[in-house]
Amino acid sequence: MALSRSRTLAALVLTVALALGFGSSVVLAPEAIAHVSVSAITVVDGPVLMSHGGADFTTAREGDVLAAGDTIRTGPGGAAEITYFEGSSVRLEAETEIVVESLRSEADGGTVIGVMQTLGRTWHVVTKLITGSSRYEVRTPSSTASVRGTIFAVDVRVDADGPAATVTTSEGVVVHTAADPKVAGITQVRVTAGQESTKSASRPAEPVHAAPAATLRQAPARPASTPRPTKSAKPPTDRADPRSRARAVDPVLVAAPSTKDRAKSSKIPQRQRAKAGER
Repeated sequence: MALSRSRTLAALVLTVALALGFGSSVVLAPEAIAHVSVSAITVVDGPVLMSHGGADFTTAREGDVLAAGDTIRTGPGGAAEITYFEGSSVRLEAETEIVVESLRSEADGGTVIGVMQTLGRTWHVVTKLITGSSRYEVRTPSSTASVRGTIFAVDVRVDADGPAATVTTSEGVVVHTAADPKVAGITQVRVTAGQESTKSASRPAEPVHAAPAATLRQAPARPASTPRPTKSAKPPTDRADPRSRARAVDPVLVAAPSTKDRAKSSKIPQRQRAKAGER
């Protein structure tokens, strides 16, 4: 499937995007403390549209660079994946729309990523956010999901009572925050791995409960880090490499045999010659 393709394109595009992002931040706002960074669409499967800064929608293509203010929309049967400048990614399923609101690096090395999801389902694979200023947020019409390194889904649906958002956590913890009309205040719950939480703008918040197994099975896997190569002993073999026989011996590394050893070795050919003379 296209969503499981190699991310070589992503690495190349994001390298260029980072250079452009950092460079443009210096030209446009050299006095700014935070500088803007950009990201890219790394997978396009089926009908996918994008809009740059509120302009008309056009067909999205792999390698298209994104910035704050851009919108991505997938059609029926479509899917897309965005890889952010700091390594996190989001997968958009069919009939989903998100608006990129924040994409920047802070002066202390932190990263800020924020999107507004108005419809459909997304799966997010978020890198470990270790600095205090780092944050990754997904806003919906009814709630906000905030994380610091996890894998989770956000599913936005609109029914007769208005929009509702369901957060499903596959790895880590997601803080799900929403206004609660029942108490006229804000409710905040922690959704741990294997759980889900649904928030509606017009109904009281539902308690956190176990997520359906079918939904959890759809979660993307976190990319495995490439292990460093280690030296291992070669298995013994009965056949010597013919090239090793022809290789010259370094006289500095190989010590010459002692006089006693040369005497012993010289007897072998003498005995062989004596036997040959008896014959």
